Amino acid sequence: MGWLLAGVAFAAVSALLVAGHYAFWTRKLHQPVQDDGVLRAITRDGWQLALGTRLPRGPERRPPVLLVHGLASNRWALDSGVESVSLAAHLSRAGFRTFSLDLRGHGDSRRGPRGAVPWNFDHYVEEDVPAALDAIRRETGEERVLWVGHSLGAVTGLVTCQLHPDRIAAIVAIAGPMSFDVEGRVAGLLRRGVLVDGRYNRTLARMLAPWAGLAHPSAAEIAINGRNMERAVYRRLLANGIEDVSRPLFRQLQEWVTEDVCRSVDGARDYRAGLAACRQPALFLAAPRDSLAPPDVVRSSFEAWGGPRTYVEFRRDAGHSADYGHTDLLVGRSAAAEVFPVVSGWLAAQGSAPGAGGP
Repeated sequence: MGWLLAGVAFAAVSALLVAGHYAFWTRKLHQPVQDDGVLRAITRDGWQLALGTRLPRGPERRPPVLLVHGLASNRWALDSGVESVSLAAHLSRAGFRTFSLDLRGHGDSRRGPRGAVPWNFDHYVEEDVPAALDAIRRETGEERVLWVGHSLGAVTGLVTCQLHPDRIAAIVAIAGPMSFDVEGRVAGLLRRGVLVDGRYNRTLARMLAPWAGLAHPSAAEIAINGRNMERAVYRRLLANGIEDVSRPLFRQLQEWVTEDVCRSVDGARDYRAGLAACRQPALFLAAPRDSLAPPDVVRSSFEAWGGPRTYVEFRRDAGHSADYGHTDLLVGRSAAAEVFPVVSGWLAAQGSAPGAGGP
């Protein structure tokens, strides 16, 4: 009986310590986005989505920019509370009005309507994107946007160019995979059940945040080159920018990666095959240490693209400060000096000059 009571007491104390650790570091590392307000968009199936907006600093360029985060992330990754590594803040200073979208289940769009079903990728392109584009049109009067997406947000944009070609003026696809190495590391981990799902990503990230950057395990290097991150930014990314992944979305992406497909759940749409019909100008960005969207994967989308296209790879031997990984393309040590100007300069060439009409 004594051993049982001791075990219960140990479990209770451990639970209290874990809860205290989570609460303390969540509060201490909290770093909200410093935007100029939040625009709301309502989807047809009742989700209320958040678009953090920044007004242009100086003469305005048109059209506005829509920024979309990737898998297991939220808008913090593209408009971080750390201003020095906020792509949205950089674009605002370049004269763009920006809208950073939290897709359903992420960030300030985390809570769904009563009876909401778990989502997959098709919900993003069929429900969330049209609602966001319509909200931006009501707010600005602009029919089209310049799309900047990272990872799955880049894939979402490449598919939107197919489904709503009149609404996207041009697209920047940052590390967006639409083809997959079925013999590669990520596919192998999925087959062995090492990557089970992402339903607890947010909690785990916040628990690990205090120690971010102290070590660089190979599992973490899949999604980010931690050696290319300031530790303070890395910790805040984990505490503020990581989200859970719904089970249906995980299963859909698992099929994509292990079977080298990129299609809707019902198989009716082959998203990869639709690239050739796109005519928007597109900028594809890749990183050599990216295991989720390696350069050959990004280049395959670049080569399949039907419109004007540009490809840039951020390698040390190309004059950059480091060999970038997947997420540090956005929040790496020198991303603001090396990656952001490439994005803003290319977007400026696609849009109108400050004070002029739309493209």
